[in-house]
Amino acid sequence: MKTVEDVDLKGKKVLVRVDLNSTVKHGRVKLTPRIKEHAETLDELCDRGCGVVALAHQGRPGRDDFTNLEEHAELLNHLLDRRVIFVSDITGKLAQKTIDELHSEDIILLDNVRMHEDELKDVSPEEHGKSELVQTLSEHCDIYVNDAFSVCHRNQASVTGFPQVMESVPGPLLEEDIETVNHIEDSEEPRYFILGGNKPEDAIEVMEKMLKDGVSDLIMLGGRVGEIFLEVTGHDLGAKSNDTEEFEEEIEELLENFGDRIVMPKDLAYERNGMREEVKVEELPVEEEVFDIGTETIEEYRDRVEYAETIALNGPLGMFEKENFRKGTEKVLSKLKGLDKFVLIGGGDSSHAVQDLGFDLEEDFSHVSLAGGAFVKALLGEELIGVEVLK
Repeated sequence: MKTVEDVDLKGKKVLVRVDLNSTVKHGRVKLTPRIKEHAETLDELCDRGCGVVALAHQGRPGRDDFTNLEEHAELLNHLLDRRVIFVSDITGKLAQKTIDELHSEDIILLDNVRMHEDELKDVSPEEHGKSELVQTLSEHCDIYVNDAFSVCHRNQASVTGFPQVMESVPGPLLEEDIETVNHIEDSEEPRYFILGGNKPEDAIEVMEKMLKDGVSDLIMLGGRVGEIFLEVTGHDLGAKSNDTEEFEEEIEELLENFGDRIVMPKDLAYERNGMREEVKVEELPVEEEVFDIGTETIEEYRDRVEYAETIALNGPLGMFEKENFRKGTEKVLSKLKGLDKFVLIGGGDSSHAVQDLGFDLEEDFSHVSLAGGAFVKALLGEELIGVEVLK
């Protein structure tokens, strides 16, 4: 597969799919690691003498965070020494005119691509290639670059359509993500996984794959997946009780076959009168909701990772957004930062935690992937349609 380094970009108009999707709080778009990383890609491409047309999405139709990309352009302008022009259009006359007049080393950001009716149509990649969205933009641009690993598991026009009709290559972030995830199975042993977050279905699927295929030697749990494992093994979480029925059979099978390689929390943290309190799992339930792993668990996980050569963390270990409950995620990340090991951090919430807790995405760990669902699918060895079309 060609990469962006193999293509002469000088004097060309390059259409770049990036991921600027962010949290919207109180009507304002939050600056995220994704936006910072993709800003660097746009800057690098401009340095090679091309004009850049950026294509991205924000939210989904019908949701509160579905909005235009004007604020995203403002954030990019603050990050870059070059001007980013927001175009409140996608394929209309304004967009076409602005692209045609685009100078080398300048950047325009088209509006939220999901506002175009073609983007989310349920059709084949070949049909996406025939869409008005793809046909129009491909006529005004020379090369397509996909740098958004986080959307590569989606068959959407801006992901799979352009490679049907124009020269297309992966961008630097996408290329690095693919290489890093593929490296996991060939990395040094022992390999430990730390799985948290709020999507137990994904974590359980990763566990089944990694344990059955012998990829992971040990898996440590936190977040909601850790809570659900505790509940299936008979612990009552009281106010934080989850519906475990859909996971019970899979979890029981995992514990029966690989119980010696699965580590569950020994204690949890909850909030009482605005303060962090902790409870051993044998003393559950408590009246309040739990929000984090406890100190004993934190220290155990910090001790255990010393014995690994490869460590992959996917998902925060607690509700790091609440100051009293960032301890688990922060302490484990700080330990991983100090290790001379291959450390991969993956998932959208994980990268947010890395940034929000003051870690450096590029310096503190071997690699931080900004993708969520695509990262999980890649770990599972599934083909990502957005990558396959580039081949």
